[in-house]
Amino acid sequence: MAKSVGVGRFGPAILTAVAAILPFMPQVALAQSSSISAWEAAEFRAWSFIPYWISNSQIAAFGPNGAYDHLSDVVYHAGAHPRADGSLEITSTRSTHLATIKAQQAQFGFRYHTSLYDAAENPGESAAAAVERVWNAITSNPTTRATFVNNVKTFLTNNNMTGVNLDWERPNTVTEWANYTQVAKDMQAAFPEAWEVSVDDYGFADSRWDDSPVFDARTYDQIGMMGYHYPANNGTNLDQQSFADGKKALTAQGAEKAFKDSQIIIGMGTWGTDGPGTVGLKDIVAVNPNLPGDATSFTGTVNGLTGTWNIVSRYEVRDNVQLALDRGMPGVMWWALSYDATNKMSLARVAQHYAMFKRGVPDLTLDGKVDAADASALADNMGTTLVETGTTTAAQMEAFYMGGNWEKGDRDGNGYVNQADADWLAGRYGALNVALPDRLAYTGSFEKFSNALGVDGRWQARRNHTNQLMETGNFTQHDPGTLSYSGTGAGAGKYSTGSVSIRNQNAAEDVDNVNEDVRQMRGQLSTPLDLGQDQETYLTFLVRQNSAPLLPGQVASPNRTLSLEMLNSAGQSQFDFTLFGQQTDFGIRSQADAAGQDVTADGFAADTTYLFVAKISGNGQEANTMQASLFAPGAAVGNFTDPNFAWTLTAEGGAGFNPLVTQLQFTSTFEGNFTVSNVWAGEAGDFFAAPAPGDFNADGVVDSADLERWSAGMGMTDGATHWHGDANGDQMVDGADFLVWQQRLGSVTPAAANAVGVPEPGTACLMLLAASALVRRRVLVW
Repeated sequence: MAKSVGVGRFGPAILTAVAAILPFMPQVALAQSSSISAWEAAEFRAWSFIPYWISNSQIAAFGPNGAYDHLSDVVYHAGAHPRADGSLEITSTRSTHLATIKAQQAQFGFRYHTSLYDAAENPGESAAAAVERVWNAITSNPTTRATFVNNVKTFLTNNNMTGVNLDWERPNTVTEWANYTQVAKDMQAAFPEAWEVSVDDYGFADSRWDDSPVFDARTYDQIGMMGYHYPANNGTNLDQQSFADGKKALTAQGAEKAFKDSQIIIGMGTWGTDGPGTVGLKDIVAVNPNLPGDATSFTGTVNGLTGTWNIVSRYEVRDNVQLALDRGMPGVMWWALSYDATNKMSLARVAQHYAMFKRGVPDLTLDGKVDAADASALADNMGTTLVETGTTTAAQMEAFYMGGNWEKGDRDGNGYVNQADADWLAGRYGALNVALPDRLAYTGSFEKFSNALGVDGRWQARRNHTNQLMETGNFTQHDPGTLSYSGTGAGAGKYSTGSVSIRNQNAAEDVDNVNEDVRQMRGQLSTPLDLGQDQETYLTFLVRQNSAPLLPGQVASPNRTLSLEMLNSAGQSQFDFTLFGQQTDFGIRSQADAAGQDVTADGFAADTTYLFVAKISGNGQEANTMQASLFAPGAAVGNFTDPNFAWTLTAEGGAGFNPLVTQLQFTSTFEGNFTVSNVWAGEAGDFFAAPAPGDFNADGVVDSADLERWSAGMGMTDGATHWHGDANGDQMVDGADFLVWQQRLGSVTPAAANAVGVPEPGTACLMLLAASALVRRRVLVW
C-alpha cells in the first residue's frame, strides 16, 4: 500500500520574498474572487488514494457521492507499473480509470497525482519480487533512471497530474536508499517547478536512509507516514508524534538535510484492520450507522465476515489533525478513498471539518471552497438556536460536528447563529478577498423587501453607533405572497406582497439574557411627506402577531408592540401607528408633537392577518390629521381615498407642527413576534385609478348615488375632485359636470358590470331632482 504529497517546493521562500517587497509596492485594490480554495486558505491539505484494483464504477461514484468535496489532493495509486527498462505498463482498465479521474479533476479541481509502487511482473513472478527487481534496475542505472523520469513526466502531463508519489516499500540497503533518493532528485530537476515529488515510508524510519551522502530530505516536497491506525500521542513510541520525530531524526547528513515538520504528512486508515478480512469504514457504518465517535474498534458481521476490527475513531482523527496543525505539518492522508464512508461518518470529512474550524476558514458547506454558498448557508440560518453547544472537550466537539453547527453558521459552538457569526464570516471573506453575496446578514439590506409603492429601494437594518449591524437574525424575509389578506371592496387588495417576520427573544436567549435590543428596519420614502403642505398621503400594510413562539412572560407583557414610525431626516420619530399585542389594540401616537393626540381602539387579535390603512392629511399651518383603520379578514374595505370613508381612529396634531417625514421605520420590542408586509405609501391616484366621468363615488356605475355627490358639491369653485362632483377635471362643480353625468347616466365600467345593484329610480325622476338641485345651488351661490 502507498500514499502521500504536500506544500510547494519554494512556497516558504517565495512568501518571505513577497513579504519583503510588499511595503515598497504601490497599493492597488484587488478584485474580489467569487471562490477560492478552502484548503489553500487553511494552509492544510488532505490526500487520499484511489487503488488501481477497484472498479471504474466505484471511481465514477466518487464525484456524485461527494467524496472529492473533502479532499485537496487525489492520488491514483499504481496506475502505471514501471518496467525494468524505465517504461511504464498501463493496462486498458487503468487507462479507463485514468480517463475517468482526469475528467473528475477538471470538474472538481483537486490536485491530481500518481503513486508509483507496483511493478510489471514477469511470468510466474510474484508481485513482491517484481517490485524489488524493477525498482533496483531503474534506480541503479543513470540511463534507465533518465528514461524512467522522462516517461513519468510524459505520463503526468498526459493525465493533467501535477505530482508523483514514490512508494517503493521499501529499499533494504544504504545503496538502494541512495539510488532511490537520486530518482527523486532527477525528477525535481526534470519536472516543472509547480509539480511535487513526495515519498511514502512506514511509521518507523529506516536509519540506513540517511547513511549515504546522497540523502537530502529537501529533495522531497512531502513525506507521508504510513502508520495508519495509530493515535496522535499515547505516550509510547507507537504514535504519530513518535513516527514524525523519527523522520526528523534522520540527521546523519546534517540537520539542514533532515526532514522538517513542514514536510511530514500524518497517514490514517479508513478500513478495519486486525480482523478476519479487510472491511471498509463505509461497510462498518452500513451495519452500525450510529458508530460512536470514540469507537476504536468494531465487533459484528460485515460482508459475511464476523469478528472484531480495529478502526480509527473520529476522536483520533481530530487529535491527529490537531497534531498536524500544532507542528505546522502540511496535512493528513488517507488509505484509501474507496473504503471511506460517504456521509458524516467519513473520516476525511471529519478531518476537513476540524481543520476548517480550527483555522477559521469559512467553508461551511465543506466542499473545499469558500464562496457565496457558504455565506448563504449562514444567512439562511440566521436566528437559529442549536441544541449542542461547546467545542472544548472531545465530546463537545463530536456533538458540534454531528449536530451540524458549523454548517449552519455557528462558528464558535455557542449554540447561536447570529450577527456575531455573520460579522465573523464577513471579516474572513474580506481577509480572503472573497466576494460576499448580497444578503441581509452582511449588507444590512433587505433583499426581498424592496421597491414598494412610495418606498425608495430596500429597507435597511439598524446599525449601532459604531455603524455595526445589530442582530439581523431577528428578521426572516419571506417570498412574495407568503402573507396575504382576503377581503371585499375596492381597497381590499391594496397592499404589498413582500413580507418579513420580526421575532421575539427565544428561550435560550432569555436564559442567557441576550438579544434584548429593539428590532428596527428603516425604509426611505421616495417623496418626503411634508405636513406643511395641503396634501393627503395614504399608507397600507398587512400585519400579523404570532403567538406560538412567545414565552409565557412575553405573552403577558404589555411591551409587546410593533410601530410604524414616521421619521424626519435626523431619524427622529414624529408620530407613529402602533399595534399593541397584549392589549389587542392599535393606535396613533404623537411622539414629537406635545399638542398632538394619542388615540387607540380595540381589534388586533393574535394569529390573524389584518390590513392596516392610514391617512395623513397635511394642512399648512393648521392642525394636521392622522387617521387609521384595521380590517380583519373578510372585511369590506372600500375606497379609502373617499372623503366619506369611515376611519376608526382620528388624531389631530398641534397647530404649527409640520414635520418633514423622509423615512419609515418598523420598531418592535424583543417581547413581540410579528409578520408585516412592505408598506405602500402614496397619494390617492397611486392606489386607485380615476373613475369614469360622472362616476363621482368611484363604484363603477353612473347612477343616483353620483347625483347625490354632485348635488352636495355643487357650487365649489376650487379644489373639487370627482368625489365632490367634478366630472371634467376643472376643480369646480357646476352645470357642466351635471351634463356629463346626465350623458353617462346608466353606464357601467367593467369593474362593476357584474355587480348586483339596488333598483334605480326612473331617469325622468332623476332629471327633476337634478334640476331642482341646480336651481337651489344657483340661489345659494348668487
